[in-house]
Amino acid sequence: MIIFQIVLLLSAIILAARLGGIGVGLAGGLGMAIAVFGLGLPPGDIPVSVILIIMSVILALSVMQQAGGMNYMVNCAEKMLRNNPKYINILAPATTFVLTTLAGTGYTAMSVLNVIQQVAKENGVRPSQPLSSAVVASQIAITASPISAATAAMYVVVETMGVSFGTALSVIMPAALFGTVVASFVASRQGCELKDDPIFKERVEKGLVNFTPEEQKQIEPTIEAKRSVWLFLGGVLFIVALLLFKPLLGHALGSRDIIVIVMLLTSFIMAMVCKVQLTSIKKAPIFADGAESLVVILGIVWLSSTIIGVHIPEIKILAGDVLNEYPALLAVVFFCTSALLFSQGATSALLVPIAASLNVDPATILASFVAVSALYMTNIYPTTAFAIATDDTGSFLSSRWNGSFIINHPFFLPGMLGIMAAVPFGFVLANIFV
Repeated sequence: MIIFQIVLLLSAIILAARLGGIGVGLAGGLGMAIAVFGLGLPPGDIPVSVILIIMSVILALSVMQQAGGMNYMVNCAEKMLRNNPKYINILAPATTFVLTTLAGTGYTAMSVLNVIQQVAKENGVRPSQPLSSAVVASQIAITASPISAATAAMYVVVETMGVSFGTALSVIMPAALFGTVVASFVASRQGCELKDDPIFKERVEKGLVNFTPEEQKQIEPTIEAKRSVWLFLGGVLFIVALLLFKPLLGHALGSRDIIVIVMLLTSFIMAMVCKVQLTSIKKAPIFADGAESLVVILGIVWLSSTIIGVHIPEIKILAGDVLNEYPALLAVVFFCTSALLFSQGATSALLVPIAASLNVDPATILASFVAVSALYMTNIYPTTAFAIATDDTGSFLSSRWNGSFIINHPFFLPGMLGIMAAVPFGFVLANIFV
């Protein structure tokens, strides 16, 4: 029976990977029906805390987006890139890393990818280099964001293990930043010079490369847009302060309650101060993306807790000692699962509670956490696919880089080596701070 249950879980995960997006959650729902109605398993714990946190953060981001704040943040990033074109290989990943860390979602990076490729080719830089590092940086930054779904799912577990928020940030943020630096360096060394690329030369001769930067819409940001950004960032800082200085302030609130309350309050203040039409909030693109992530986590994570939950004692016997002996294996599991599920949040919500139930120490969980960022191992994830589509120079089209063998694309080595560098660095930090 246990073998059939494991096959069911693996089959649901494989089906989820094939369907992608909201289909991940639907595959989990199919698996739940079979597990509960067919196999008679008791339903596991629903990841309520993670779902509530995601709901509240997505609501706040949606209000800010409708107020024009998201566009304002992206416009500021665009100006910096265009004003400093010589440093595109440094500024491109730095920009997407900061945007993602502040917003808690990697989709903000898509807003600046076209600008990155325009600035790169206008200055003779192979666009695949800054585009690859920018995409990788945006995904790794999820593990550095204090309000991302992945971080929330991880922290609600390690918090119960006695780890303070400051301690968690002191490990995950530097590790993510170090991984981004390594990934950016590797990406900047990939491929020949743009002027020497035969595909680029051929496309130039055929008139397929546009060297004229797209016209910038000179729209002055409204005062409401600027206010929404500052209000949102103020809410994030308030959350961080409440969690960082919890012993000093003497409150007993958990991270879930703090984040949900502050994000709901921030959403209300932004809506009122920035004059956001309440009926428009649910139409924000981020609101739709957030609803999808909720379904993903509900379906696949609930299925996992249902099947694995009833076998925790056996799993502890089989896997507990192995993980204690070789803690870095947890990072490998994080890495492979995130590459399969295409979601840091789902991976974190799925595996961190399991790791804790196996008595894996919090230092190992924190050090390995950056490895949930392997979404770019294939070039079909939305951000990577958009980066390829936005480039007209052909820098992604060479047989060496076009992904014809799944991993032969410019995102693979930077992402792989970035995480391989970040995890050991995370263990060093964890041994110091945890």
